Amino acid sequence: MEHEKFHMLMMDALDGELAAGGKTELESHLRACPACRQEWHAMLAIDTLFRQAPMLSPAAGFTQRTVALLPSRRARLWAISIIYVLLLLSGILPILLVIWAANTVIPVISQPAFIESVQQVWAQAVRLVGVVSGALFKGLGELIVQQPAIVGWLLVLAGMVFVWNGVYRQLLSQPTAVSIRGNN
Repeated sequence: MEHEKFHMLMMDALDGELAAGGKTELESHLRACPACRQEWHAMLAIDTLFRQAPMLSPAAGFTQRTVALLPSRRARLWAISIIYVLLLLSGILPILLVIWAANTVIPVISQPAFIESVQQVWAQAVRLVGVVSGALFKGLGELIVQQPAIVGWLLVLAGMVFVWNGVYRQLLSQPTAVSIRGNN
């Protein structure tokens, strides 16, 4: 725990926000702790590298070359037209399938023995769903009674999801700095 405090002091020192009292405290600790001293030297080296690194910018004409590689409007129209034609033609297959099913499957389905067996299967499925859901609700009720903290955590997690969903929507609805700069 003590080293975390000095780690925070190191970060403040790198940012130039360390007060004089914190600076003397950090220096005395670095003299006494070789591990922190080694970390401090590594942090200084990384900070120096970042400060000396040149700022990179995209090459001249990058935007124009990228836009030129995008498909043209004519190619997009042809692709969309082909997709629509394929979808139109693929609508014939389901119609033929329905006609085939009407001629072969409907006579089998309309027999009274088949209808009774389907009704029995549905009744058994409904009973099975009732038994399973009853057992699940009973187990859930016992869990809530025995572990109420779980319900609290689930409510907290659900609240966090709703809050971050709102934050995310707010971020999406705000204009970005790039679009603002592009308008000037």
